[in-house]
Amino acid sequence: MFSALFLLIGLSQPLAPGMMAPDPATERASVDEFEPTWESLETHATPQWFSDAKFGIFIHWGVYSVPAFCDTSTYSEWYQQWYDSNSHGGKVRKFHHRVYGEDFEYRDFAPLFKAELFDPGEWASVFRRSGAKYIVITSKHHDGFCLWPSAIASEVRGYPWNSVETGPKRDLLGDLFEACRKEGIRPGLYYSFMEWHSDLYSEDRPRYVDEVMIPQIKDLIGRYQPDVFWPDGEWDYPDTDWRSTEILEWIYENSENQQDIVVNDRWGKGLRGQVGDYTTTEYDKLGNSSGKGMRKERPFEECRGIGHSFAFNRAENYDIYSSRTECIQKLIDLVSKGGNLLLDIGPDDDGTIPLIMVDRLLAMGRWLEVNGESIYGTTRGALQNLSWGRSTTKENHLYLHVYDWPENDRLIVSGLVTKVERAVLLGDRVKDRKLLVETSDVGFPVVSLAGLHPGKHVSVIRLELSGPPVVDNAFRPDSNGVLRLHASLAEVEGGNLRLETLDDPDADDEPNLGYWTDTTSTATWTLRTVPGQKYVVDALCSLDAPAAGGMLSVQLGANRARYSVTNSTGGWNRFQWQPIGEITATGDRDNLVLKALKVGPVALINIRQVKLTPITQD
Repeated sequence: MFSALFLLIGLSQPLAPGMMAPDPATERASVDEFEPTWESLETHATPQWFSDAKFGIFIHWGVYSVPAFCDTSTYSEWYQQWYDSNSHGGKVRKFHHRVYGEDFEYRDFAPLFKAELFDPGEWASVFRRSGAKYIVITSKHHDGFCLWPSAIASEVRGYPWNSVETGPKRDLLGDLFEACRKEGIRPGLYYSFMEWHSDLYSEDRPRYVDEVMIPQIKDLIGRYQPDVFWPDGEWDYPDTDWRSTEILEWIYENSENQQDIVVNDRWGKGLRGQVGDYTTTEYDKLGNSSGKGMRKERPFEECRGIGHSFAFNRAENYDIYSSRTECIQKLIDLVSKGGNLLLDIGPDDDGTIPLIMVDRLLAMGRWLEVNGESIYGTTRGALQNLSWGRSTTKENHLYLHVYDWPENDRLIVSGLVTKVERAVLLGDRVKDRKLLVETSDVGFPVVSLAGLHPGKHVSVIRLELSGPPVVDNAFRPDSNGVLRLHASLAEVEGGNLRLETLDDPDADDEPNLGYWTDTTSTATWTLRTVPGQKYVVDALCSLDAPAAGGMLSVQLGANRARYSVTNSTGGWNRFQWQPIGEITATGDRDNLVLKALKVGPVALINIRQVKLTPITQD
C-alpha cells in the first residue's frame, strides 16, 4: 500500500521553509560515509555547537493537549495509555467519562486541537529571550498524531491524523521552524518509534517500520532539516527490529545540514547511554534497561519539565512548578557536570504557552543576559565538591556560581591550586572592580565579597587564572584527624544509585545515597589520608527490615572491607550511625569507594554520611 510513497520520499524531499533549491549539477563537497554498524556510526563527531549551547527547550504539544489531564505523578501526553490501562486508580478514565462521555474516543480530540491562537513568531521570540539556543518539538508522540502533513499517518489509520488535515489545518512544524530560524534558534524534532492504537504497528511491526516509520523519518529530515533528531519510544524492542543503524546511516549521509545535525541515544532496547551523539537522562535517570551507564566521552542532556508533566497538565498546581531560582540552578548544576538542560514546556491546545512557563523562561533569559558567559561554551566545572554552589570552566577562567552567600563575606575556593590573577563579579555595577583574593591556611584562594550583595537567584564570580585550573579535590581531615564525608559530595556513577531527599516532613532534609538496587553503582570520595593509618569506618544510614541481606564493599586505596547489611534501623527514614568496620590507608591520597556486592530483597541501604576516625597506635 505504501511502497510507491516510500520510493517517492526517498527520491524527492520538500524544501524546509526559507531554504534555497540546490543546484542539481553540484554535489556537496564532502559527504561522510558510514556503514550501518554501531562501530562505524560511533565515529560520527558530536557537533561542537551542541556542546556549547547548554540550554534547549523541549515542547510537548499535540492532541493530548486538549484534555491536558492526568495524575500529577506522571505525564499527560500519556493520556490515551492511562485511559486504556485504567492506571492511577482510574483517574483519567473517570475524568474522561465525566467530562467527555463514555462514547467519546481519543481520536475525537483531533478536531478540538485547533491551535487557533498559535503565533510561531511569538513562541520564537520567547525562546530567544529565554537564552535557549535550540528547541526540540514533538513531531509525533506515541499516539501517532503528526504535526506536519504526513499523508501516511492518515492513510494507515483510515481517518485524518495530522495537523494539516484536521484540527489546526496547518503545518505546525514548518511554521515554527521558519520562525525559530529567523530568531537564531536551532530547531529540532522529537519522533516516537512506537504507536498506540495502530493496527499495523501491533499486528505487523516490521511492515510498520518499513512503510510508516522510515518514510516518516526521511520525510521529516528532508522536509525540515532539523539540527536535532530526538527519537523515543524505542525501549520495548532491540535496535535490529527498528532498523536503527540503517536509519542513522541514512541521516548522517543524507542530511543537508550534515555538519550540524545531532542525534540522541534512544535507538533500541538497552542502548541509552551507549550510542548516538549524546546521552539523554530524564529527571536524573538514564532509564537504560541494559543496566549499563553513560559513556564519558560523549555529551549528555537532561530533559525535565517546569512542571512535572511534559505536556500541559491542568491538574498541576502552583507548588508543582519549579521556581525561577530552581530553573536557573538546575541549568547551572547540569552545565557544571558537563551537560545540557532541555527544559520542557507544554503549550495549551489553543497554541498559547502557559504564562507561568513563560515567566520561568524569561527569568532564565534575564539571568543569562548578565551571566551567560559562565554557561555558554563552558566545560565541566573544575571544582565539583563545593558546599556553597557550582563551578564551570572556560580555558583559563573558572566561574563560581554562588548559591549560598557566605555570612562572613569570605568565599573559600577549596581545591583550587592555580594562581588567581583577577576576580570579578559578573554584572557588578562598579565597572572594572577587582575583588580581593587572599590565601587560606591550607593554601586555597579566599575571595572577599565585602561590600557586595547577592544577586537575584545566583551570583557568579569569574576567576581569571594564570593557566588552566589545577585542582586538588581531596577531602581533608579535621583537627582530630577525622574525615567526614557527606553523600551530597560523592561522585556517583553507573546503575540506579542517586541522591534522594526523603518526602517526610518530620525527617531531616539532608540528602542520602538511595535507590541502591544494583551492583554496578559506585559512590566515590577522594581523601587526604596518612599512609598506613588504620581507620574505623561508620555510616549514618537507614535500612528497613525486609530489605536486609545485602553486602557492601568499602575500598580505600588498595584495601577493601566488607559489611553485611543486616541491622535494620526501623525504616528507610530512620537514620542511625552504624559501624562498618576498619580499613587501612595505603597512600596520602586515596579514593574511598562504596559498592554493592549483593543487594537485598528491596535495596542495599541508604547512606547520608560516612565517617573515618583514625585509630591511635600504641
